[in-house]
Order: sequence, then C-alpha cells, then structure tokens
Amino acid sequence: MLRSLAALLLCAAPAFSQSWPPSLSADAPPAPAVKAPVPALADWTVMYFINGKNNLESSALMDMNALEQVGSNGKVKIAVELGRMNGQYEGDDHAEGDWTGVRRYLVTKDADSARITSPILQDLGRADMGSWKELAAFIKWSKANFPARRYALVLWDHGNGWEPVSDSNSGDFYNLKGFSLDDETGHEFSLPQMAEALRLTGGVDFLMLDGCNMGMAEVAYELKDAALALTASEETEPGVVVRYAQFLGMLNAKPSMGAEEFAANTVRTYRDYFLGQGGDNEGAPVTQSALRLGEMKAFRARLDAWAAAAVQADPAALRAAAARAKFFGEYPAYKDLCDFVGLVTASTADPALKALGRDLVSFVKTRLVIENWAQDAVSHGVAIYVPSDYNPLYDGLSLSRDTRWDDFARRMSTLK
Repeated sequence: MLRSLAALLLCAAPAFSQSWPPSLSADAPPAPAVKAPVPALADWTVMYFINGKNNLESSALMDMNALEQVGSNGKVKIAVELGRMNGQYEGDDHAEGDWTGVRRYLVTKDADSARITSPILQDLGRADMGSWKELAAFIKWSKANFPARRYALVLWDHGNGWEPVSDSNSGDFYNLKGFSLDDETGHEFSLPQMAEALRLTGGVDFLMLDGCNMGMAEVAYELKDAALALTASEETEPGVVVRYAQFLGMLNAKPSMGAEEFAANTVRTYRDYFLGQGGDNEGAPVTQSALRLGEMKAFRARLDAWAAAAVQADPAALRAAAARAKFFGEYPAYKDLCDFVGLVTASTADPALKALGRDLVSFVKTRLVIENWAQDAVSHGVAIYVPSDYNPLYDGLSLSRDTRWDDFARRMSTLK
C-alpha cells in the first residue's frame, strides 16, 4: 500500500507548475514568533540594595542571612544586590570565603544563619554601589526578572540625612550626597539622584531607608513621587537590628497588604526588637517612623506658611526653642520638627504663629505619620534642618526651592 501511494504521488508531480517541494514566496505568512515565557506575577517583590563595601560588611552578611530565614515564594520575591570588599579602613570581614565584589541574588530559604546559600544570579565584579545608576540598574533588573503587583525597595547602608556621609564629597554641589558610601570608589549618591533612579524605573509602593538620620522632611519631600510610603529613622541606627525576617514573615502571611500596612509593620518590628528582644541602641534613643508620601504636598503648604510667619518671630523665642529642641546623632541642626515648632508655639505671643504651629504639628502627627515609635517622648517621626551655621548645599534641595524653609534656616543661623 505504501509503495502504491508513493508511485501515485510521483506520477502526479508533473502536473504542478513548480518544482516540489514548492519554494517559499514573498507572500507566504511569516512563522509565528516564539515568545519567552512571562514570569509569574508575585504579590510583592522586595528589593534590597545592601552596600557592605565599607565598615558595615559584617552587618551586611548578617542581614543577608536574616533574609534567608524567610526566603522567596510564589507570592513574595526577595531580590538582593550585595556588595563587599577588602581593605576598608575598619570592619573587614573574611567570612563566606572572603569573596569580594557585587552579586545579585533571588533569596531562598535556609536554616543556616552563618552561610549564604541563595543562588548567585549575577556577579557584577567591582560595580560601584555608590552610583545612582547602579541602583537604577538593580531596580530595573529586579522588576524585569521578578514582576509583581507591588514593589518595595530597602536601601541599606550609611545615611546622613540630606548631607554627605563623607566630608570628601562636600564639594560636589550638584550631587548633594547622603547615602550608600562605597569605600572602594569613594562615591555615594544624593537624594536627588536617588529620586531620579526611582523615577526612571517607575518607582515603588514602599521605600525603606535603612540608614542613620534619614527620617527628615527634606528626604521625604525629595522622594515624594517615588513611593506611597517611606520608613526611616530620625536618629542614628545601631549596627545590629534584627527585624527583616519578622516583617517579611508578616508579609508572607498576608501578601495582599498595601504599602502603608507594610510600612507600619517595619516600625512595629523595630520597636519589638528593642522592647522585647533586648536590642542594643548603642547609646542613642532610637526612633523609627513610617510616612505617607502622598501628603507631602499638603505638608509643604503648611510648612511654608509657618516658615513665612516664623521668620518674623521674636528672636529670643526662636533661639530658646532651637536650644531646647530634640536633635539627633551628632547633628544639632537635625531637630525634631514637632518638638521645635511646639516650643516656638508655646513661647510666642503671636496668635497667628501659634495657630499655624498647632496646625502644622497636628498635620504631621495625624496625616503625615502613619506609625511612629521612639525611645524618648519628644521624637515625633520627622526631623528638619534648623542650623546655627547655614550650609549653602541646602539650596539644592527641592524643599529649599519649593518653600521658604531655607529663608527661615538662614534666619536661624544669624541668631547667635
């Protein structure tokens, strides 16, 4: 039967006007494109940018191991860029085979708290983690490989509010420095650069600045369009804080939570570590607060109105408030906003300034701050720059350009 069928086809072949098999003509439909499989959509992708290329190397390794206590799953992905080096001025850690460079991971769960076992997805060599472009590249990579309905970004390293971490970067006026010091390159990125990295990569739902003195009005305002909620500390942060596994465990248990609930949980687990687990605050009463960044424009209007009135206030009242107000770390110019404004409100005889002060403080406590915890009674979640010597670098910040707080700060610097 097969032989007969073949003969029949052979006989029929001359009836075609073209050779067999026929050639493909220009009008033939193209072959369908083969699409790469689309990664499954998670509820959350949490991105950690952990710059241990400085004296925080040991803490960086410890926190990476803390992330592995939870690990990624189908609902929550944890992506990490982790860097370390040799030869820093202090804190050189030789654990984990003393590897150096910058690596990217998808964190997997394990029970080994002394060794990183998550697979290395990319080895970036000596990438500059003090560059905002490296931060942007990491965010872009994480979103492309681990798409999610919501995104969180944790920036982990040294912080210094809006000012440079390293004095050697003070002269770089157009790139106001303030976060992620890479000792290998000497670079750190600025708040405007941080905001630009997030703008170019589509922003996130929740942003956490896990570094010292980042809970400032200037910081939150610069990042107002980068996220829905922000967690940061007014105060210096200890080198060891155990909480990542705790708040990520809460996220795993309820992956449907929104950005504000996520932010509130990061503050509560910080509190629980110091109250329930005996955390060492290293001598400074620690703080942590979550802010609602969507309220920053309304905050700006109230701050601007208060600053415009306070410039004309009794110098003695301003001077006394500045002397008494709570400040943070080694920076007397970083005052708790509510404490400072409250002291001015209590001492001024100007009824208009009193009313503006009460309105500003009420707004911060009830609308701007989602959750606040502090080991003292006078830290209310947001610090602000009240200098005795005005730093002209301040002029480059968005809050300085958009409000009269810079005028007020200059006024304060004249009250010797």
